[in-house]
Amino acid sequence: MRVWIHFVKDAPLRFLSHLDLMRTWQRAIRRAGLPVSYSAGFNPHPKMSFASALPVGAISDEEYLDIQFSESLSDTEFTRLRETLPKGMTIVSWRPVPPETPPLMSLVFASAWRLPLSQDEQSAAAEHIRLLLAAETLPVLRQGKKGEKTVDIRPLLLRLEITAAGELSMLLRSGGDGGAKPREVLHLLHLEHGELRLRKTGLYLNVGNCLQSPTDVGLKEKEVLIDAEKNCYQL
Repeated sequence: MRVWIHFVKDAPLRFLSHLDLMRTWQRAIRRAGLPVSYSAGFNPHPKMSFASALPVGAISDEEYLDIQFSESLSDTEFTRLRETLPKGMTIVSWRPVPPETPPLMSLVFASAWRLPLSQDEQSAAAEHIRLLLAAETLPVLRQGKKGEKTVDIRPLLLRLEITAAGELSMLLRSGGDGGAKPREVLHLLHLEHGELRLRKTGLYLNVGNCLQSPTDVGLKEKEVLIDAEKNCYQL
């Protein structure tokens, strides 16, 4: 049984690293006594992965675990798993997915972020946003396995605005090295000090230029489909 688990990572765990978060899940699954599947070979490991990596210090309403179990599970067993998680981590929902569905991390297209701003920050950020969106290119320097490289993140900024509530709202292309990193955008906006106020509010797959969450998309064998009855953000 393969499952996508939607969970929240909140303030008590904001400094938990990606690796430590995986270990936390592995411990919780062992405590709940759930039959997770393992890879073959000399060094077997649990068949589980996150949809994306969350920056250390950020919190999130939209984290997903893609996990394979060796047998079918009931709602009672998932409830037991929920009860083994530490404070600051909450399971929102889970859904079975066809075994042939591509890895969730390979399907992620975009992520949404919010950052509350002070009055002074709003005024300065509004001008920086105007300049960023007017720019043809936004080169940033990244450290890769083969050394430093320059990446143009301008095409990766899908939405950048200040809301009526005084929050910075960002919709960024995501997924591996092909996405924009929230930290890079905050640096360009001169809001580096705001990283510890950053919250991920959405994670999306792109299905026919319609962005839907992993919870909302339709799934059929190897296909990911639009669910017309669920929310859709048009590109």
